[in-house]
Order: sequence, then structure tokens, then C-alpha cells
Amino acid sequence: MRRDHRPYWMHALWERFENAWAEDFLAPHFDALGGNAKIVRPWNVEVFGPNVRAGRSLHVVSRRDQPVSFTVWSPADAPGAITIGDACFFAGGVRILAAGSIEIGDACLFAKSVTVTDSDWHGLYDRVDPRPAWKPVKIGNNVWIGDGALIGKGVTIGDNAVIGARAVVVRDVAANTVVAGNPAKPVKDLDPDGPFRTRLDLMADAEGLEAFMDAAYREELKRNSTLGWLRMKLFPRRGD
Repeated sequence: MRRDHRPYWMHALWERFENAWAEDFLAPHFDALGGNAKIVRPWNVEVFGPNVRAGRSLHVVSRRDQPVSFTVWSPADAPGAITIGDACFFAGGVRILAAGSIEIGDACLFAKSVTVTDSDWHGLYDRVDPRPAWKPVKIGNNVWIGDGALIGKGVTIGDNAVIGARAVVVRDVAANTVVAGNPAKPVKDLDPDGPFRTRLDLMADAEGLEAFMDAAYREELKRNSTLGWLRMKLFPRRGD
């Protein structure tokens, strides 16, 4: 399918359905969730365990084959936590797994199938311990993590850093540094003075952005019809 064949009313109804589903069935699983969250296919997002908190303008894009999970697994007398700042984006397949503490700053970008974990979850000799050892993970502001990267236990990543696709990060990453490889190593330094534009800038006027996107969808879909959408679904043609 080369383009969206839905009429505007169908798009708007679907948006309302997703938003209502997220508010009623997903948001209650967060200990805190800021305003203006946008969760695409929220039924494919799992929040498991206590102390999962996210700031305003959380954006998650999931799919049936690429669920997103925020998981805290720890004993009740020593609960772990996941803390997510404002205006963060999570693509499909992302897993955030905390036995102790994972802190994520503002305006971070997580590409498809990223894993962040503060524990190995099993010891080399004792592989059934219900209290796995952990070391805190701290991710700064405006960090961009590429497809399939792994952020391991005890790692701190500084502001504005970029983690290359498939990188395996087992050591700290300095601010304003690009790393890549397995194990990840520095490949480029960024100018600390930037200037950087981040998702905080994008979401500074969340209502204005929502109105802009709605107008864009109205313009893009205005020539579509319900009958045209049904025809495409039932009798697709080359070029659809």
C-alpha cells in the first residue's frame, strides 16, 4: 500500500479510540504519566511491576509483532524503578528492564528493538536467584539510541550522545559522543554548543502541534472516500 486510503473521519475515529484505550487500560499501570501522551496501538504496550513513571508527551509506536515493554522485576521489599523524562520516544520492540533502577532523561529517542537492562538476570553459577544483582543505568537528556542497540547494567550515558545501531554498550558514554560497535567505542565527538534541537522543542506547544497534525491529515485525506477505502481493501490494484 503506497498511501493511506482512509477517509478523514475514519482516521479521527481511530485516533480517539487509541487515546481512550490508552487512558482507560494502559495509563493506570504507570505510577505516574504526564499529559499529552501519544501511544500508537496501546494494546501492544506492557507496563509490568511497580514504580514505572513517565513525564509529559510520552510517545510510543508499537505493533503487534513489535510490542514495547517497561518491566520492573524485583522483590516487594526492595522494589526497582523506571523513570522516564519528558518528550521521550519509543519505537516498536523496545524493552526497558529494571531489577533496580533505570533513569532516562528528557527528549530521548529509542529506535526499534532497543534493550536497556540494569541486570544480567542470572548469575554465572546461580541461575535461579530471585534477587538478581543489578547496577543502575542512567541515560541523560537528548540521547539517541539506534536500532537493536543494547545498553547494559551500570552504564551512564551523557547528554546528547548517539548510540549506533546494534551497538553493545557496557561502559559509560561521555556527553556529546557518538559510539558504535560491539563493544561500543567512540567514533565521533559532537560540538557541545550544538545548537541542538530536541523533542522538547517539538513538544513545547503540544496543543499547537496536535492542531497542525490534524490539519495535515485533513489535507492529506480529503480526497479519500469510504467507498474508495472499501474498494482498496476488497479489490486492491497495482499502485494502491
